[in-house]
Amino acid sequence: MSGAIVHDVENGCVSLKLLGGFRVQRPDSGRDVAIPIRKGQALLAYLARRPDEAHPRDKLATLLWGDMPQALARQSLRQTLCVLRGALPEAAGAVILAGSDDISLNPARLAIDVVDFERLADLGASESLEQAAALYRGDFLDGIAVDEPVFEDWLREERAQLHETALSVLARLLRLQRDTGLVESAIQTALRMLRIDPLQEVVHRTLMRLYASAGRPGAALQQYQLCERVLRHELGTGPEPETERVLREIRPPGLRTS
Repeated sequence: MSGAIVHDVENGCVSLKLLGGFRVQRPDSGRDVAIPIRKGQALLAYLARRPDEAHPRDKLATLLWGDMPQALARQSLRQTLCVLRGALPEAAGAVILAGSDDISLNPARLAIDVVDFERLADLGASESLEQAAALYRGDFLDGIAVDEPVFEDWLREERAQLHETALSVLARLLRLQRDTGLVESAIQTALRMLRIDPLQEVVHRTLMRLYASAGRPGAALQQYQLCERVLRHELGTGPEPETERVLREIRPPGLRTS
């Protein structure tokens, strides 16, 4: 696609995918690289979140081995770095830059989905938003847990921030699609938003209207019913008056809501 800011394995970069899980791919074949220890995955992901920054070794040791004395924590960090270097393909070159006091990554040798996601989200054009939406495959580091309070606190904050960015990307894309008459594309974008956050009542309303404009009143009614169930189950309340008004506008005569 034109305008994409995505480096892939064909460019000789190790591909690191952190949205929706954790995955590393080789630059030569695109095959997965196994990182055998969970804290190795966590360390690589933490460094990749801000790949232009150098992180002090003491900070990284506390992040992932906070219950150990500092000397043992730094030893564990050194051992984990050795495991990472052994796992990463030689063809990738120097991905990890380890100095005596700090550690960083070489951004020129990495393609990191979360970095590309944020860059594309900032551009704001329709094509860029579509590319950003495609990159957001799920929560940041979904399924990764290392039972270290400092790391888990950081992970919660990062997930929440990226979650909100994803909703913003999809909301802007939805508005562009709706305004340009791309009804079916807008429907799919609205459905994606509700998979991320099913309590977005305004998106339920938008989807009801989109279904109605596409000549699908039954789907619009089903969307209202889904909205009502979700709100009652999660919040103990019913739909807002505006949602009820949309229902009255789009419901054909004689079509019941239950």
